[in-house]
Amino acid sequence: MMKYICLIFCFFALGYMSVEAQAKTALINGTSFTDNEGKVINAHGGGFLKVGNYYYWIGENRKQGVFVSCYRSKDLMNWEFRGDLLTRQSHPELDSANIERPKVIYNLKTKQFVMWMHYEYGRDYSYARAAIATSSDIEKPFTFVKSFRPFGNMSRDCTLYKDQDGSAYFFSSARENYDMMLYKLTDDYTDVKKQIATLWPGGHREAPALVKRGKYYFLMTSGCTGWAPNQAMYAFSKSISGPWSELKNIANSTAFDSQSTFILPLVGNKTTSYLYVGDRWDGKQYFKSGYIFLPLTFENDSTMTLNWRDKISIDVKTGKAK
Repeated sequence: MMKYICLIFCFFALGYMSVEAQAKTALINGTSFTDNEGKVINAHGGGFLKVGNYYYWIGENRKQGVFVSCYRSKDLMNWEFRGDLLTRQSHPELDSANIERPKVIYNLKTKQFVMWMHYEYGRDYSYARAAIATSSDIEKPFTFVKSFRPFGNMSRDCTLYKDQDGSAYFFSSARENYDMMLYKLTDDYTDVKKQIATLWPGGHREAPALVKRGKYYFLMTSGCTGWAPNQAMYAFSKSISGPWSELKNIANSTAFDSQSTFILPLVGNKTTSYLYVGDRWDGKQYFKSGYIFLPLTFENDSTMTLNWRDKISIDVKTGKAK
């Protein structure tokens, strides 16, 4: 009897060690990341938000009938799937829609998580709308609010930004992607309040990702070449409303075969790092698209650089990424 008990104990102990051994200590860039169940993470064109002890990664999932999925992690390397936030069944207006680049911020006054995204009805990208959804729980399904064109402008690739004073802003590509528009949102974050600026008119930029470091805001974008990667560029400004600098090249001519989706500040007890998050698209087999997490470096207050690393380790406690 004791022999069998020992065998059972050893079996479970080995199983536990096996699970522990699967915990990631580094991310291999350019690959399809997997969650803690070994399933491919589908959160493309996504954004990140820290709530309590967890970082949430919310992005596109093109599994049939699913639009937006949610993952969480305490260390940014080991991810747990938490559910689908938007599906075709969420609202009649989503039945034949396509959703891209969802971003979520939290409204302290209304106690709501607010998602903005690019909304298409059909597959020819002619609808070119923004859309909004809300939820009181970041892990629960969101309620679709509406789709619309901000002040009548087309809206495609986009990002959402909440400033330190609680004001929120929406950047999106307009006029067939030739203009990057900047809007200030209403206090509840569910509509546009003011059209602030048209950034680099005619510049043909998309995939905006924004962060503030010190006195400067940094906005990274890509060119418009479909699924093919291209030269990433960035600009900086002391005010989110501008004036913004001229666009400058960053990384190599293909942004290391990626397209920007988010810049994540990693605030630790020793330093603050800034992580570039990009998608390495596979337009033919979307689920094989990979991800890139790379530390951004700053040579001075307004010069940002991005260098390649095959893999990256992240220490959320200290704020170091290497």
